Order: sequence, then C-alpha cells, then structure tokens
Amino acid sequence: MTARPRMPRRAVSRPGLSLLAVVALLLAGLGWATQAPPATTPRAAAQLRPVVPVASASAACPDPVVDARSSTEVDLAVAGQADGRASAGDSPAGEARLRGLGGRGPVAATLDHPSSTHVSATATGVPLLASASGALAPGLVASMTTRSTGDELRGLSSTACLPPGTDFWFVGSGAVIGQRGRVYLTNPEPVPAVVDLTLYGPDGVVDATSGRGVTVAAGAQEVLKLDALAPDVPALGVHVSVRQGRVSAAVRDQQVEGLTPRGADWLPAAAPPSRHLVLPGVAAGAGERHLMIVVPGDSDAIVRVRILGVDGGFVPAGLDVVEARAGRLTDLDLASYAGGRPVAIQLSADAPVTAGLLSQIGLGGEKPSELAYTAAAPVLQRSAPAVVPDLCGRAAGPTVRCALRLAAPGEAAAVEVTPLAPATGPTRRVVVPAGSQVAVAGSDLSDAASFAVVVRRLPGSAQVVAAREITEADPSGDFVTTSLVTSPRYSVRVPPVLADLSTGLRPRNGQGARRP
Repeated sequence: MTARPRMPRRAVSRPGLSLLAVVALLLAGLGWATQAPPATTPRAAAQLRPVVPVASASAACPDPVVDARSSTEVDLAVAGQADGRASAGDSPAGEARLRGLGGRGPVAATLDHPSSTHVSATATGVPLLASASGALAPGLVASMTTRSTGDELRGLSSTACLPPGTDFWFVGSGAVIGQRGRVYLTNPEPVPAVVDLTLYGPDGVVDATSGRGVTVAAGAQEVLKLDALAPDVPALGVHVSVRQGRVSAAVRDQQVEGLTPRGADWLPAAAPPSRHLVLPGVAAGAGERHLMIVVPGDSDAIVRVRILGVDGGFVPAGLDVVEARAGRLTDLDLASYAGGRPVAIQLSADAPVTAGLLSQIGLGGEKPSELAYTAAAPVLQRSAPAVVPDLCGRAAGPTVRCALRLAAPGEAAAVEVTPLAPATGPTRRVVVPAGSQVAVAGSDLSDAASFAVVVRRLPGSAQVVAAREITEADPSGDFVTTSLVTSPRYSVRVPPVLADLSTGLRPRNGQGARRP
C-alpha cells in the first residue's frame, strides 16, 4: 500500500490572537511597553513634578497675654511670590487676615496686597490664627511679642507663629523649683489631632505617659505643664510628634528666684536633628550661656563646638571633642567662651543632633535678670526668601533696638534685605565673611517704628542662617528676646498622576471599580 503524501499544514486564522498582536504593537508605538519603566530616584521624580504656588496658608500664635502690666503685639506680613513678581502696587486676588482661633472675636487685621501690619492683641488666653488665601497665601508669616513688667512674665518674650505641622523640636526649659515650662498645642484644622510628646532629660528619656496620645480638638488649644510631665528635670528636649491631624506647637519658659523674676521667653522651634547645625543670635551681656544638645538616636555623638563672632570663628579649648550621650540632653557651659558678646554657635557631629541655647542676662546682679533662647536654625533658601515680620526702626524710640544677625558657617555669604510695604527704604546688600556673624541694625533699614523685611540669599552665596533680636532699656533692667528667621512656604509640588488602563475595570473587594 502506497503511503499517502502529507499535505503541507495550512495556517489557521485566529482572530483573537491577531487582535492582541495589533494592540501590543499599538501600545509599543505609544510608549506603553509591557516592560517596567526605567528606575527613577525619588529626588529626580520630585523634580519632574510641577510646582505651583500655595493656595492657602495659616500660622497660629499660641497665647497672647494682655493685662494691667503686660501687652502683646502681633505682626502679620505677606511677601507675595518668591520671585518678587507681586509688589505692593499689585492687587492680586486673595486676602490675609488675623483673628481669634476658631473664628472667635472680630478680625484684628486684614491685608489685600503684599505688605505688613502691626496690631495689639486685645484678649488674653485666646490663640490667634493668621490665614491667607489665593495670591496672598505664598510668603505668609506672623509673630507675637509680649512686653511685661509683671513678676511672672517680666521682660520681652517673642515667638514666630508657626504653621500647622506634624513634627517639632524644642530644646530648653525645665521643671525644677522656680522654673515653669508650658507646651502649647494649637489645632487650627477642622478635625481633631492626636499628639505624642517625647521628653529628653540629662538622664535619658523621661517616662511621661500623660504626654502620649494627647487629643487636641478642632479649633482648640491644649496646654501641657512640664512640671507635671517631667518633675525635677532641670533641662529638657521636647519632641512633638503628631500621629493624627496637624497642630502648631510652642514652648514658653518662665523663671523666678524666690520673689525675684528671672525672665520669661518662648523657645524657638529647633531644626530637625542633623550632623551640621548653627545657632545664630546668642544674646550679648554678662551672664550664663547654656548650650543644650539632644541626641535622639541610639548612638552617642561626638560633637565639635565652634563659636562664630564678628571677627571670625574659633574652637574653644576643651570643646573640640564633646561626647553627647544617646537619648539624652547634654548641657555645656559656654559663658566663659562667649564672653558676653553676640555670637553664633556652630556644631558638627558624627550623629544627628539638635540643640538650643539659653542666655541668662544679668544673673546675680542687683536688678532682675532676663533670659533669651535661640536654637538650631534652618539654612535660608535661595528659592524661598525669608521674611522677618517684626523689626523696628528709628521711630520706635531711643530705648528700643532691633537687629538682624546673619551667620555664615562656611564660605562667605551674601543676602539682600528689602523693607516690605508700607515701610520704605532701599534694598541693602549684606556680605557675611566666612565663619563669622554680623549684625544689621533695624534703624539702618527703615525709619518706621515697626516693619517687615524680605531677606534673599543671593545666587552664588554660601549657606547663611539668621535671627532677629529685640532689646529694650528699662529702669528695672534691660529686656531682650530672640527669634529665628525662616523661609515661609511659597509653592508646593503637585503629586504625580499615573496612567492605569485597568482603572474602573477591576473590582476592589468585589465591590465597584478600583480607584487609581
């Protein structure tokens, strides 16, 4: 039997496969390849996101004091766009206002163009909220200064009104006899917040269970006493961590010795832990200087201390290598090294640390002493000019003086300082020599009694940090207070949106379409 020849196999037409091949080709042509996209670093991905001006901003002032012997002044300023396109002559759509937290009380101040204003608080114990919308949201700042001749709050005490956030550091204050520290948690948001406090003392982390899970109602303020949280602890590092919602945090320190007041002031919020820090604006005058270093990690830190003055910097003998223990606050006496001069402190460590410094002016003299705090300051950004809302000029009178202190820890730095409307005055260029701190008198910037300035770090300038100092001569003893100069928010990066062909096609938990 003859074998039947095998016929060649004919190709079978499969419409489904052909359609899949066409779709695959189309997707490849459109750049939707099935393989994973090339890896992108988080920093590169962030740079690809579009940047837009912030549409709303707010800042909370914790606790104005108004009584027969105390007055509180609040300063509100709006710089406008970071590139300076919005000027005082423009009328952008937007508004900035100052009023009681939660809408309590009348509006105390309103701005409808980039400018500044100075108002007096009228009620004690009512937190204030500065808010702005539209084109006036970028560059919003506010500050609060209390002048008191009363025993508990004698002196000047000032603080920046901070925007709500989720993480804050403060270094200073304590809970011993004659010292009263308070932590103010202000919630300007429409939802409750839950806050945890971690306290670092000289002997380690303090077991303060009542500082964990603190609930702050929407539009409300909670005040926590450090002597209840950490009794008999002379100095503290305070870490405010928000696990739900957002708050604005502040810490105030009051000190007395028997019936003699020793001063009161707010602690500036310190920069987050880092290996390189600068504390500008250490007050001048005879008295004590306490540098307090907090190591929040599990490893000890070796810290190098350098003092920056108008003539340059130097490392004090014995402070070139300082061991700071992990999980503790280390207190260093710098009085003999600072010499009563206005200086800045530079810290270099082999592990992340944060720090604050207490200046106790006139301690042990015939007149009551005064205290002033400074802290590790953020570096001024080139793309986000800093705003100082509360300087004073010649019209403030002969007894009140304001100064802007600028420190360059590395190479020489240069900034431009421009008064903000309605104050008038030319833009001044300030050069800070390498490794030094210089002062710019407020009276050299404007004649106004109270005014705001914009501080721009110039292109090519090395790193620079800044603080604002106010001093007042008083028959009972001089007053002094210091605040850090920081950059407000001007813009925000828009979160990325990824294309997903399966959106709306695949169910989530068997119910409806999946959200992208």
